[in-house]
Amino acid sequence: MKNMANKRAVCGVIGNPIGHTLSPLIHHTLATHMGQALDYVPFLVESAHLEEAIKGARALNVKGLNVTMPHKKEVMEYVEALDEMAKKVGAVNTLVSTETGYKGYNTDAMGLRMALECHHLDYENKNVAIIGSGGAAYASVVSVMDKAKSIHIFNRTKANGQLLKEHFEAQDYNKIEVYSEEELPKVPIDYVIQTTGVGMGKLENQIPKCTGTLLKTAKIAVDLIYNPAETCFLKEAKEKGCLTLNGFDMLFYQAVLAYELMHHCTLERTSLENIKGDIINQLEQMK
Repeated sequence: MKNMANKRAVCGVIGNPIGHTLSPLIHHTLATHMGQALDYVPFLVESAHLEEAIKGARALNVKGLNVTMPHKKEVMEYVEALDEMAKKVGAVNTLVSTETGYKGYNTDAMGLRMALECHHLDYENKNVAIIGSGGAAYASVVSVMDKAKSIHIFNRTKANGQLLKEHFEAQDYNKIEVYSEEELPKVPIDYVIQTTGVGMGKLENQIPKCTGTLLKTAKIAVDLIYNPAETCFLKEAKEKGCLTLNGFDMLFYQAVLAYELMHHCTLERTSLENIKGDIINQLEQMK
């Protein structure tokens, strides 16, 4: 274990809403494991004040920021440079301070892939439906595009789904179909990834309109929401016999990758399950 205790760092997460976030708990637990002094703060940032928030964080010497809904795409306008994965995804969830400003990264895509692999939720040669067209949807496409048979985007605003399709067509990926929430898929769906905020906060008791259609044939259902731990979407999926996974593991693994970027360190992969177990125990004690 590398000792990083000499200098106290300030990091945080920006989003709206932000009260549900588990990022401070995860990052503080990682810091304890690494022997680092860390203050990790959640900041409620409205879209109209995003640029001011980034400038303010920079002025206050905030070492790194995680970025959550709804800012993952818009924040790209306010960084000095973009990592190659962030360019591929078309969204940023991690900002790391450099000499000239923040550099934008995306750890969501690899975080989701690590979570799916950890739970043996194989997407190879599967018809995958992704609900939503925001930054998390773009990351989800990158997570599964290497092995999925096809990808089907369902979104309230079909035009936004089309923008996602065009983003990946520009990278020579041509296996994406786009639908409104009311339309039927062209092929039976095997696997569903829910990436919207429907199921949390004020929308906690709701499900995406396309849920019933997609779960008729799906065998695996993933919801990137982690609070509540079981959304109405996942409850319905479980009732229909699907294997289900919430967003906690993705959150954990993307946080590990983000932590390493912010603090220029490497966490031992063999220790991650123990750290994750520690976080889960802390959550149980908080109930």
